Amino acid sequence: MGNTTKKQLFAIVILAILNFLVSTFTVGDGRDLAGHVVEGQSEAMRGATIRTLFLGIQLISFLLGSLLALVPYKGKPYKVKVVPFSLTTAICLQLALLLMGVVKLFL
Repeated sequence: MGNTTKKQLFAIVILAILNFLVSTFTVGDGRDLAGHVVEGQSEAMRGATIRTLFLGIQLISFLLGSLLALVPYKGKPYKVKVVPFSLTTAICLQLALLLMGVVKLFL
């Protein structure tokens, strides 16, 4: 694992933790698939937030990174481009969520 990859993974973890901390103050009530109300500060909502931040966003980033890696770039093969593109996409998504959370927190 390269130095850049380690830095990207570290950035993703830090951003996910910051997103979780911001989301504890900004998340509102929601509904589960059965239609029942889930309160914003409940354990179920915290679990859903953790799953989204640490699993859902990473899965979406991998899929988007896989598509972006198809674009020709400096003659590098697909296998070399998938991981950095996926990690960069994850960082961008985490940053966007953090910015939205901070804006919601202060407005």
